[in-house]
Amino acid sequence: MALQATAISDLPFVGDEDLLRRMLLNLLQNAVQHTRPRGTVEVMLEETLSAAVITVSDQGPGVPEADRDRIFARFFQLDAARRRSGAGLGLPISRWIAEAHGGQLELQASSPSGSTFAVTLPK
Repeated sequence: MALQATAISDLPFVGDEDLLRRMLLNLLQNAVQHTRPRGTVEVMLEETLSAAVITVSDQGPGVPEADRDRIFARFFQLDAARRRSGAGLGLPISRWIAEAHGGQLELQASSPSGSTFAVTLPK
């Protein structure tokens, strides 16, 4: 598996460093866990006029349409075969951290070739 990161050179942001680190690590762990062997996880940091936007994309099987609202619920695990490798709290905690910083976390896109999660944090 490969990790590809793209970021602007400098983006000042005021927030809780430990919580933001936990949020990003949760998203990366989720992406790595669901990416196919020899796949790529992509992380991107961009700046808009009003926000910092972090996207994390995997090359996994995608999230079925019926489960897209439930993936942010505590203890929900999409893949029954992976139930031993986590408690189903990574995405809910990450969403809470984004919201605690006045932002949001959403499933931006999902298909059988992968999913992209986007965190938008106001500047």
